[in-house]
Amino acid sequence: MSAPPAGLVAARRLPVERRRSRWPFVLFAAFLLTVVVASRTIDLGHHVETAQSWTATLGILAPVAFVVVYVPATLIGVPGTPFTLLSPLLFGPLIAFVVMVVASGASAVCGFLIARYLARDALTERLGETDGFARLSRLVAAHDWVVIPFLRIVPIAPFAVVNYGFGLTGIRFWRYFLWTELAMIPMNAVLILGADVLYAAAIRGTVSWPLIAAAAVAAALVAGLAVLGFRKLGRA
Repeated sequence: MSAPPAGLVAARRLPVERRRSRWPFVLFAAFLLTVVVASRTIDLGHHVETAQSWTATLGILAPVAFVVVYVPATLIGVPGTPFTLLSPLLFGPLIAFVVMVVASGASAVCGFLIARYLARDALTERLGETDGFARLSRLVAAHDWVVIPFLRIVPIAPFAVVNYGFGLTGIRFWRYFLWTELAMIPMNAVLILGADVLYAAAIRGTVSWPLIAAAAVAAALVAGLAVLGFRKLGRA
């Protein structure tokens, strides 16, 4: 009996990957519920002001310290989403967006370079023999412009593992960086602006329609990239 076509195999795997990728949305829903409950049971505004005051005492070093903590933490596998959701509380939405673009980009770059130049043998021994990595390598070689943004938006695997995995493929660094930022910039915008809107509504009872509009535009871009990725990879 001949083996099924690669596209059929990919299509069969896709529903499983979709189920695996739902956990970030569950986590975000739990986060929303936590903020709503906390805003009604404790003086959340006071704690936020305390955190902001502490951040202000560090001045320009505060964003630097945030990035310095974020990068090594995510390199060892700590999820980056809690950092992202916390950042608008500490810095406000605009500065938080810049900080997270720098921090997430730096972590993605460091993971890639570590895998390619510093720990290639060890990571190859651990990841290179798996079916998942073999498929990743094939897809990156054929469709890097879809695969990289898709895996940034739909976290089928942990952020650090994805970064290390891309470093073991044959993709050139600047192509990797370009497609990574293409997805992570709007993804950061969705999380940061959305979280800031929620904080403002829960703590101050105010709503910023410009921020909601900006978050909606970023969300539409993210959704478009995700749909494109599902369609393309379903036929790969």
